[in-house]
Amino acid sequence: MVQLRVATAPLGPRLRAAAAQTPRACPLLARQSSSLASSDKQFYATTPIFYVNAAPHIGHLHSQLLADVYTRYSRWRNPDKGAVMCTGTDEHGLKIQRVAEAQGIPPKKLCDGVSERFKDLARAANVDYQIFIRTTEERHGRAVEHVWRELDKRGYIYKSSYAGWYAVSDETYVPEDAVGEVIDPKSGEKYMVSTETGTRVEWMEEENYKFRLSAFREPLLEWLRSDASPVQPPPRADALLAELTRPGNTFLDDLSISRPASRLTWGISVPEDPGHTIYVWIDALVNYLTAAGYPWQGGEAFEKGKLWPPDLQVVGKDIIRFHALYLPAVLLALDLPLPKTLLTHGHWTMDSMKMSKSRGNVADPFEAMQFWGVDTIRMYLMWWGGNSGKDADYSTATIERFYKKDLEAQVGNLASRITTPKVLKKLESPELLWTMPTTIEEDDKKLLGLLQALPATYERHLATFRVDEAIQSVFDAVREANWHISHVQPWLKTTSPSAVHRALFFESETLRIAGILLQLIMPEKTKVLLDVLGVDPARRRFEDCEVGKGGERTPPTERVQVFPTVVAPGSATEEKGK
Repeated sequence: MVQLRVATAPLGPRLRAAAAQTPRACPLLARQSSSLASSDKQFYATTPIFYVNAAPHIGHLHSQLLADVYTRYSRWRNPDKGAVMCTGTDEHGLKIQRVAEAQGIPPKKLCDGVSERFKDLARAANVDYQIFIRTTEERHGRAVEHVWRELDKRGYIYKSSYAGWYAVSDETYVPEDAVGEVIDPKSGEKYMVSTETGTRVEWMEEENYKFRLSAFREPLLEWLRSDASPVQPPPRADALLAELTRPGNTFLDDLSISRPASRLTWGISVPEDPGHTIYVWIDALVNYLTAAGYPWQGGEAFEKGKLWPPDLQVVGKDIIRFHALYLPAVLLALDLPLPKTLLTHGHWTMDSMKMSKSRGNVADPFEAMQFWGVDTIRMYLMWWGGNSGKDADYSTATIERFYKKDLEAQVGNLASRITTPKVLKKLESPELLWTMPTTIEEDDKKLLGLLQALPATYERHLATFRVDEAIQSVFDAVREANWHISHVQPWLKTTSPSAVHRALFFESETLRIAGILLQLIMPEKTKVLLDVLGVDPARRRFEDCEVGKGGERTPPTERVQVFPTVVAPGSATEEKGK
């Protein structure tokens, strides 16, 4: 068993200053449509920029998809307002420097190759991003230098010495009370780790520059406690506040923001002091400003007020501190508006352990999408991982069950049933397919109720960042529709014309509304489904989800399989077929 002992090594000297800032209001994403009513500001969503020390995995795709879904949602609900998504790569730091040295290649060459793979991932997954930012870009270097000079000019940077723990793997300084000693059960080796992430830390003593993070303690606490709840889901905000108000907590002590160039060369030099390199996290956090056009000196694609502040920042739960404390403090120091919502999601695990290259338990998203299809993996990650308050366990067996039981057997089966020419011919006239029955039977009421409530239910879950519940609400209606058609049995010779009408109307309406709502999750498959149903492309908006308001459409002419049978490698079905 691994033993843990709290470290007692001393921290370096700390300076404090009084805060003179007040926090901005941070409305939830659900309030975006009203907040944009009289503004030219576009919706702005960001992902964390991904570190290029290893190839992309499923967890990276999950972050991209969450931002993609909400960007599509904003564009869909506010078509007159622009919506911009930013993703990218974090390419500086000691870890990159060491990996490049080990491979005998320049750091930039290492970054170029891995960064391109993250672009490939977004393109392969149909992630509709508008900006891909790299921290090695010239525009980003200019923005970081501008931030540094502004902070220095305003008196928030000073030179000091640092003695404490540094996690190279996480590229972060670790507070004293977040470090412990572990003993390797096999070798007996003792070493220090971050108790937050479990990664090894090194003791470092060096001269560097510090940021007066402590000056913003009260404004940050007020912001985090605000009714607008900037950190989502709420339990993570509660946990962060509890930690910050715990006696002896050091999370808001002044922050070291540079490294001696003798130790770290791969980064952006401190302006007017090339003997120091800007701390990789300060460099990285500025990317959101860079992408928005900062420092807005004229001629940028996004001028001041056009994108900033972010409406939604998607980050993993392991980097909350950087985005909920460090970035807001820097923004307060610069008199810039704070992000509106920080969505902190859980991790994808295998066998209940976080995916990592070192553990060898990383799922390849390219292979998964190639085998199961892009929209299947998009839906799986958003349904199984759509509760951001929890981790999700990745499993090929789970994907196979999900595909067969939910996509193929529910959506696919229902589409196949109502596009059977023999059944469609039983309609007394084609327009009955989209015309509400004059008589609602007892068997219809549950499905009708689900469909009438579905758009609002779906949107309510999205507004509270429960993507999984939003998807579940759609599939509840689809399952009821499958029960309904099995009960009414429109294919029987003895089924009355009115019953055939009821079955085909309610089932086609279910698929129409489901297809419209799930466009955010499965953009290609829902297009196929809606095209098959003959739904006019101009009638695929949120307001078109009202039952019976889909408009005239051309009935299907042939039976279609939206989700054909797929046999997973090594499955019992595959073995039986050999």
